[in-house]
Amino acid sequence: MYNNLLSPRYDMDTMLAIKGKDFVLLSANIGTGKGLLMLDQDKSKIERISDYSMIAAAGEGGDPHRFVNSIAKHSELHRVQHNGLDMPVNSIAHFAGKQICANVMENLNYKVSALIAGWGPLMGPQLYQIDEFGGLRSVPYSGQGVGMALFNSIFQKYNSPDIDEPTAYKVLKQCVAAAHERLAVNMRHFEVFVVKENGITKLNTIDADSLKTAPN
Repeated sequence: MYNNLLSPRYDMDTMLAIKGKDFVLLSANIGTGKGLLMLDQDKSKIERISDYSMIAAAGEGGDPHRFVNSIAKHSELHRVQHNGLDMPVNSIAHFAGKQICANVMENLNYKVSALIAGWGPLMGPQLYQIDEFGGLRSVPYSGQGVGMALFNSIFQKYNSPDIDEPTAYKVLKQCVAAAHERLAVNMRHFEVFVVKENGITKLNTIDADSLKTAPN
């Protein structure tokens, strides 16, 4: 059974993802902070790399933002050099892993982890986890940051290779509900995106109000 308990933990950062037969859901709490201090309540951690790939990064200081920008710029350069063709999702993931590894080699205090979700005509839905040392693996579900020991049991209980999108969304809602109930860190809102054959779509944000008004 896949185990995701080794993910690093960062102040007020949580990213969640789950892969189904023909889609990937990627979610992250909105806002950045340090300790008990909220620095930016509207900062998104999820960036679209192409029409069929996206990345979320967690870490310390400005490192995640700079890291995501470097991946986006590399992907755009590939698009220009290859007559508008997007970089394959697995290639983006391998490049991102190498970038984190190189940054750690230069600075041992560098701490960034990432989730990359995408869809391709040959490989279908893809989800990659990159740890704070640049270690890369393809996973059925994952998360980085605060609370993963809490979320792991939820993923293990409900994950299935054939899980459908509505059920996967409900699994993410259960994770967010657990965060609201069990974690001292205040993570109010989680934005959610889905990527599949027709591209990337933003779904309803998961927050305290949606947890009250919609069934789990």
